[in-house]
This record gives sequence, structure tokens and C-alpha cells, in this order.
Amino acid sequence: VASRYSSPAESFYTPPSGNGRPAAPHPREAHQTRHPESPPASATLSSLTIPAAPLPLPAKSKKEFSNFQLGLLLVLISTAALSFHNVVVRVIGRESVILGWLFQDALKTGGFIDLTSLGNSLLLLWWRMLVVLPLMIPVAMFLYPAIWRDIRRFLTARDRRPAFNVIGSGCFLFLSQILIYVAIAQIGPGPAVTIMFMYPIVTVPLAWFLFGDRPTTLRWVVMGVIMLGVALTRLGPVNSMPGGGVLIAMTAGVGFALYLILMQLGFKKLHPIPVSLIQFFTIFVITSLILIGLLPVPIQVQVNNPVGFVIGGIVLGILTLVGYLTNNFGVRFMGAARASIVASSGPAVTALLGLVVINDS
Repeated sequence: VASRYSSPAESFYTPPSGNGRPAAPHPREAHQTRHPESPPASATLSSLTIPAAPLPLPAKSKKEFSNFQLGLLLVLISTAALSFHNVVVRVIGRESVILGWLFQDALKTGGFIDLTSLGNSLLLLWWRMLVVLPLMIPVAMFLYPAIWRDIRRFLTARDRRPAFNVIGSGCFLFLSQILIYVAIAQIGPGPAVTIMFMYPIVTVPLAWFLFGDRPTTLRWVVMGVIMLGVALTRLGPVNSMPGGGVLIAMTAGVGFALYLILMQLGFKKLHPIPVSLIQFFTIFVITSLILIGLLPVPIQVQVNNPVGFVIGGIVLGILTLVGYLTNNFGVRFMGAARASIVASSGPAVTALLGLVVINDS
């Protein structure tokens, strides 16, 4: 690492000895190089003096700072994509006026499927994964050509704990996504996502316990602000809405926190792109087994507008691919605790997008 990041001055410059003068040559070298017409000592010192180059910053500090910046950008992109995803879910589940404040003849659309039903939410999640997986596979092979080799080694390794961590993260992501769909349909995207984003209250202590990532004062302050936001949301207009939606959103937040923690454990053995692919495939398998009746979960499915449902699922799939790929890379560069703190801007972005796009106050 030192040879890779060292500057030319470091490679070719021989530092002086501790007394400020050049180090004395070896006796044999002194005998061979002694000449009766040697120049004066002052000239010799002058010729050997090299202007001191400024010391470069430690390579580790540069790398850490660069990783933080990249992780921050990726998590912000993920937050924007997933926030818009939440607004689209609301449109799919309830008829809405699109950009009514901007256009006189506003477009009224939505309500393609009733997402308050567990079976309908499962169907939407299954369709979303069916869109995501074909899109993700070529993108993953382009970004990370060794993906299939790594997955094969990962799944056939003797130590099964990393595989359980990644598959478990996919299971908790499945749970979180199903519950947040139902919560959005019941209490709206702004309140539901705000309550769900209590998950840093879970991820920060768990990251401290599992990874030794001790919370800073800033993290404690941010966690307090998050708790205040959840409390204010609960005391607001949510009281006039179905009370079960609040509890469902809170449970979705706990599931999302466990997804993040298990995902970071999986990153110790596997690249983020294979992790994302395994997670989405896990969700696809679970939803498929439930919908075809192989798992004992009573469900009922009814689609009001098949064309709108299909188009909405495609949009959700694209936003999912962008959102979760950038999030997984961001977690790798920043860590689960830092990424969850940055992504806590999601409720504000979701609420603003809901207000602007569908006038959801």
C-alpha cells in the first residue's frame, strides 16, 4: 500500500540524519571516493542539500474520506429513488391526481389494486421482483463480471453463516416491503415512511454491539430527533386513520433494520452486487411460494386495472433496481449505522414528493 501511494519525492529522496547533516558514508566508500582536489565542505553541503518536499497526507485518510463521499452520494441517490417509489405505491393503491397544482387538466389515475389486502400487496411485490431480476442480471454481470463465480463459492462454502446472513437479510427485506405497502395504503406515504424510518434506533445499537461501531454524539442526537419525528407523526392526523397502520409501519421499520444489519454481515464475504441479487431472488421465491399456495398463508388477490398494475410494477422495478443497488454500495462504503442516519432524510423526501406529485398533505 505504501509503495502504491508514495510520491516520487518519497521514492528518491534520502532523508538526512538526526543532527540535520547528511549521514556519514561507509569508511570503504569514503576511501574510494576521497580525492586530493575535493571541493570545500561548504560546496559539498550545498550540492547535497535538497529542498524539503511537503509531506503527503496519509493514504488511509484520503481513502477513508473518499469512501465517505462516495457512500454519501450513493445513499442520497438511493433515498431519492426509494422515496419516489413510495409515492408510486400510493398511486397504484389509490386513485390520485397527478401534478394537479401545475396543470389545469390534471391527470387522474391510480387505484389499480387494493393494497390494504395482504394478498394484493404480495402480488405487487412479486411482480416488482419479476421486473427487477431480468433487469438486474445483465447490469450485475456488466458491473461485476465475477458475480456467478462468487455466488457459487459463497453458497458452497463450508461455513454456512455468511449464506444464512445474506438470505436472512432478503427475508427481512421481504417482510419490511410487504408491511410498508399495507401501511402506505392505510395511512399514506408520508406518515407510513416517517414511522418506518425509526429503524436507525435499532441499527445503531446493533451495529455498536455486533461491529464495535460506537455511536457518536451526533448519532445520539439524530436518533433523538428521529424519535421526536415519529412521536409528532403519531400525534398528528394519523390518529384519524386506521390505528393498525401505525403498528404495521413500525414493524416494517424493525424488519428493515434487521435487513441492513444482516446485509453488512454478508458484505464481509461477498460483493454488494451478488448480495443484492440473492436478496431479490429470495423475495421472489418467498412471494411465489405464497401465491401458488405452497406456504400456509391465506390470501385473496383481485386486480382492478391489469394494464395500470403492470405499468406501475415496471416503474417500481426500475426504481427498486436503482435504489437498492446504490444503497448496498453506500452501506459498504459508509457502514450500516452511517448509511441509516443519512437515509433518514427519506421521510422528508417522500412527504415532499407526495405533496408535489399527488397533493398528499
